[in-house]
Amino acid sequence: MKRIITLFILGFSPILHAQQINANDFLKQVLSFPLGASVNPRLLEENTSYRGLVETEFTSLTAENHMKMALIHPESHHFDFTKGDEIVAFAKKNKSRVHGHTLVWHNQTAQWMKDFQGDQQAWENLLKNHIQTIVKHYHGQITGWDVVNEAFLDDGSLRPSIWTDHIPDYLAKSFIWAHEADPQVLLFYNDYGQDGKPKKMEAILNMVQDFKKRQIPIDGLGLQMHISIQSKNEEIKQIIEQSTATGLRIHFSEVDIAVNPKNNPDFVLDDTILQTQSDKFQWLFSSFGAIPRKQQYGITFWNVGDKDSWLRGYFKRPKEYPLLFDENYQRKSAYQELYQRLTKK
Repeated sequence: MKRIITLFILGFSPILHAQQINANDFLKQVLSFPLGASVNPRLLEENTSYRGLVETEFTSLTAENHMKMALIHPESHHFDFTKGDEIVAFAKKNKSRVHGHTLVWHNQTAQWMKDFQGDQQAWENLLKNHIQTIVKHYHGQITGWDVVNEAFLDDGSLRPSIWTDHIPDYLAKSFIWAHEADPQVLLFYNDYGQDGKPKKMEAILNMVQDFKKRQIPIDGLGLQMHISIQSKNEEIKQIIEQSTATGLRIHFSEVDIAVNPKNNPDFVLDDTILQTQSDKFQWLFSSFGAIPRKQQYGITFWNVGDKDSWLRGYFKRPKEYPLLFDENYQRKSAYQELYQRLTKK
């Protein structure tokens, strides 16, 4: 019988040699927390390999783009829930959890929002209606929401946006409005790049402390974990510990580990680099396992196979291989080694 082991060490013992595990052995079976991926509804519909992997390997789904402002609320009086509903229906059929991403962001806002004219009350009505219409639509179907995404700059200041320009205290108000629409749904603040950016991390922790003092509802922190093989473990460890100390649920929310972060056109993926990446995946999972069980919300990868990664699409980095599944949706050696480590095979 397999033994489910939560790792509490942050160091490494010698790496086990990757051996092919049984096709019916899955990482999700040996984890005490949900294993997720962000998904593209077009690929779910058109690509049978992609769909099959999502069905068999993951227990939590996030819309990569289709619940963001520009796509779900393209016109002031029109919400388009079509693609978001497809993802939710797929998850329900597959008995997977859905994590909502994202209600408020400075990026991917609809053009009509950028063009909007009005006083503070009109802007607050706009954002409140946006948040509450979406949260109410998915009431009872979504476990948690990234309420606000990426609100702070590296120096700890609030990122300039149409929301900071027009709505004082928009962060707190966004969480209040989301809670009013669904008091049961878990509410997260989500951000990236806190490792090595102490002022950014301090600003997030100060926000949490302020929310608690004012009794603003917040349930969790999303640590995106868009990292690379060059990212420093000690810096990542520090932000995990600081985030965990808040007592909130912790979500590694957008995981990928870049192997070619400088986008070198002559980059060659070799066994040494793959092993370094594998070590980093194992370290990340063991670090998450060290978080108290009640605070473990889950680990979510940012898409499924290497060729689906936003690092290739949005950043146009064709020689990037940041995920656990390769271009043909096959398990990489990192998957095999991670499974072996978790089961001590």
